[in-house]
Amino acid sequence: MALRLLHVSDLHFGRSSVAAQVEGVERLFESEQFDAIVISGDLSQCSRRRELERARKFVDDAARHAPVLVIPGNHDTAWWTAPLGLGSVRAMTARYRQYVNEELEPVLHIPGATIVGLNSSHGIRAYTLTARPRDLSVVGAVVTAQWDKAKHAFAQAPKKDVKVLVIHHNLLRGEISNRWGLANRASGIENAVATGAQIVLCGHDHQAAVDCVDLNGKRTVVVCASTLTTRVRGGGPGAINVLEIDDQTVQVSVMQWSDQEKAFTRAIWSKYSR
Repeated sequence: MALRLLHVSDLHFGRSSVAAQVEGVERLFESEQFDAIVISGDLSQCSRRRELERARKFVDDAARHAPVLVIPGNHDTAWWTAPLGLGSVRAMTARYRQYVNEELEPVLHIPGATIVGLNSSHGIRAYTLTARPRDLSVVGAVVTAQWDKAKHAFAQAPKKDVKVLVIHHNLLRGEISNRWGLANRASGIENAVATGAQIVLCGHDHQAAVDCVDLNGKRTVVVCASTLTTRVRGGGPGAINVLEIDDQTVQVSVMQWSDQEKAFTRAIWSKYSR
């Protein structure tokens, strides 16, 4: 029997959020069966209390229908409280932890899958600096200890479990933006594959993308969710992802919002052998 995962990212509750699309997601998890719901960060626009309160309601509503794994994004991280690590690093995620989830790197075990979340939103730190000024507070990072944590969690999982890694920042270079999500760029791909992850779910780039990485004899399907805001990369409607996973294949449906249907309809369909 196939596992069904719903993957949502970059809701950005606040000015740019599209309420109709959020409500469409809520109708979807109320009407369809999912084994887990994954939210890969940027629930708020500026880490404001009212934005995170709305995010909490969304998470609570989802949790009534399926187990939920949620991680923070860079917009949920108040980087200005500790630029370059000077100040309170813990304060950067204080509101997120208060209103959404105390755990920044949750691990979710469901029958047939182990899902590991890593916090890639570290604010402005020495290891997030790049040559691009636009990357300040925007680019992400996953440090060695975090990769090791994921690798350990997957090693301890039941052998037949599908192993899903969740980060906020896009693991692969964006097609339109031409930007890497992580400061260590392409080496992040090697690190992610080395954890044993068979699927990586991410967001941040505001463009839906599905790709397959074959590296060192391992196959990893990388799925980037779009956004449910007016800030979709390249314009157009927002999108979410539905994954169906069995012993042999990973099928990904990119579900794009249709104003005419007032619902998400399948726009892209990809299928990979495991």
